[in-house]
Amino acid sequence: MDARRAVLGRLLRAPLARRTRADLGHHLLAALLAVPGLVCVLLLLAGVVLSVTLLGLPVVALALTCARGLGRVHRALARRLLGVAVEEPQPRPRGASPVGGMWAVLSDATAWRTVGFLLVQAPLAFVGVYAPAALVAALAATAQGWATGREDAAPGLLPLLVLIAFLGPWLLRATALLDGLVVRAMIGPDPLTTDAARLRRSRSAALEGSAAEVRAIERDLHDGTQARLTAIALHVDMARGQLRGPGGPGRAAELLDVAHATTTEAITELRTIVRRIHPPALDDGLGPALVSLAEQSALPVRTELALAGARLSPAIETMAYFCVTELVANATRHAGAGEVLVRVTARRRRLRVLVRDDGRGGADPSRGSGLRGLADRVATVDGTVRVQSPPGAGTSVRVELPLRA
Repeated sequence: MDARRAVLGRLLRAPLARRTRADLGHHLLAALLAVPGLVCVLLLLAGVVLSVTLLGLPVVALALTCARGLGRVHRALARRLLGVAVEEPQPRPRGASPVGGMWAVLSDATAWRTVGFLLVQAPLAFVGVYAPAALVAALAATAQGWATGREDAAPGLLPLLVLIAFLGPWLLRATALLDGLVVRAMIGPDPLTTDAARLRRSRSAALEGSAAEVRAIERDLHDGTQARLTAIALHVDMARGQLRGPGGPGRAAELLDVAHATTTEAITELRTIVRRIHPPALDDGLGPALVSLAEQSALPVRTELALAGARLSPAIETMAYFCVTELVANATRHAGAGEVLVRVTARRRRLRVLVRDDGRGGADPSRGSGLRGLADRVATVDGTVRVQSPPGAGTSVRVELPLRA
């Protein structure tokens, strides 16, 4: 009963809903823009016909430039009125000379796709304004019949008026949805250009991440291990001097004890640095490495692994291991969690990693560099990272990677 009331309420509120007004405004503006859009298409056709004499090329360039401008307007309308998130395509490259500029306009793939959109948009605009036009016509006819005292006309038009009033908004919504899909598909960013830009960002992030890691290793070696090795050499040299001098073996033994302790610390630091380059636990595979990581964690970590028969490349194993390591460390240091779940499955040529804790939540990748850097590194191998962290409900991070890099 409650569900039926909710549906009935939506039907009754639909004619006056904000969504209906926005859809109607979009269709009316799109219908107005259909006229210059068709003029632009006709201008392009005229330029193509005249291009056999080379006089049509400037006309074609003008039509393509106008098409790009109209596409920008349509994207703005879709964002503002339909709520469709359409990114702007890449700017058209500028030519170094008039001939180069002309060629840049004529070879602009975004402008040519926009011309195709303008051809499709004209009939869609007609369909989009047909329902409100029919509604206005029905209202006018009913009002005229009542005003002239033709009561016989009102009963026949009243059911049509009611039908259009309550079904018209849903027709508007359906055509608006279709408009949004067409806008996104035809005049959004070029998929090839978007992929190239994403690859450039991923490559830049990978290079910056590698450079930062190399600098960190160099700093650790210089400030830590190298300093300890220098101290070892100094203490051994001093002990040798004591053995030969009046201090005797007692003082030399103390210096050798200090050198031994420093050597142990240097070995521990070197082992830590080596683990950052390639964890030795991965020599037995990703599964045993994650089990070992869970056993050594300060928090209770429950592992669920389904990797039987999966053939992972070493690069993917290393990246997955470091992802889990960083996420478990984040849960330990920042989340205030009591337990962490690590679930790793390999299926359909993809490796899916889930790390979920029961901490305070509220993690936001846009506010911190840890999760954002993790997403950048994962993107270098065509992977994805999704974060769900409602306040007070823990944090769930899903990492998806290909099985082979």
